[in-house]
Amino acid sequence: MKMIFVVPAIVTLVLCSCSTRAQLEDANREIQPGTTKEAHKSLAETEVWRRRLWFSATLATSFDTNINHDPRGVRSFGLVPILGVHFQNSVEKPSFEMEYEVAAHSYTNSEEWDRVSHNLVMSYRKHLFGGWSTRAESEITIKGSTEDRELNNQYVLRQQLEYRLNENSRLQLVGAYRVKRDPLDGGSNAIDPYAGVRFIQKLAGDKRLALSYRYDKNRSWDPKNRYIRWAYETEFSMPIIDRRSRVSFDLTYKPRLYGRTVRVDGERVPRRDDRWIFETQFERVLRSDLRMVFVYRFERRDSNDPDKDFQSNQVGFALTYRW
Repeated sequence: MKMIFVVPAIVTLVLCSCSTRAQLEDANREIQPGTTKEAHKSLAETEVWRRRLWFSATLATSFDTNINHDPRGVRSFGLVPILGVHFQNSVEKPSFEMEYEVAAHSYTNSEEWDRVSHNLVMSYRKHLFGGWSTRAESEITIKGSTEDRELNNQYVLRQQLEYRLNENSRLQLVGAYRVKRDPLDGGSNAIDPYAGVRFIQKLAGDKRLALSYRYDKNRSWDPKNRYIRWAYETEFSMPIIDRRSRVSFDLTYKPRLYGRTVRVDGERVPRRDDRWIFETQFERVLRSDLRMVFVYRFERRDSNDPDKDFQSNQVGFALTYRW
């Protein structure tokens, strides 16, 4: 998450289908304004924000102890102004949503991450029958930062099938076809489809618990960048102080197995990485059109290739204004 604070996507502050979330989530997560992985609108927002079309402006800042995610640990401050527009075809129960965001990234001690990025997300939701519903989504990201710490362009088609077990429980199946294109490094171009499952449980007091699993296989042009990855994630969120404030905690484990080999104790073995990510976020709705977000993120990667080990801490703050 380097984009200075998620979605996604930090993708509109809380819609996982929004671009902010997306930039965050598939993302290495440049801490983006207000993205909680679960698509969850605060009670205050649901009550007072009754419009189909709105614009947003976000000013996000962050400090990263290791912006390049490598053993050197280069520290960096970042500033990211973001402009966005959101449209939905209904105020209360939209079936179609579209969001576009443009962000200007600027960081100290690094020119690599300075850029202007674009994100466009369109989604269509339809109730099928009983507790079943479906959601189709397309996303285009230009000069985004992925969870693999790559700056590239991505084109994604997602399909979600949801079954509502009861009033408080949902089960989601997700599949996506993702194309990655790197204008500067053709070997990083890849087809990276993924599939996953997610269970969401609403608890008493507007608390939420979500458990997720995802599998993806990155088929890059250059064999050294090919890998299989698994992701296991637990999320918990709850209101704090009052219903205008919400805090969330997220723990993710992502083991990855590469097609290429590295030398370990004199032997050639497949490279394997284990990545742990912990993130906590505090969101406060100051007014119906203004909100703030604080984010802390810890990330660690352990690899049998010692040159790939790293540890980073990020803190971020963002203000988002809607009109």
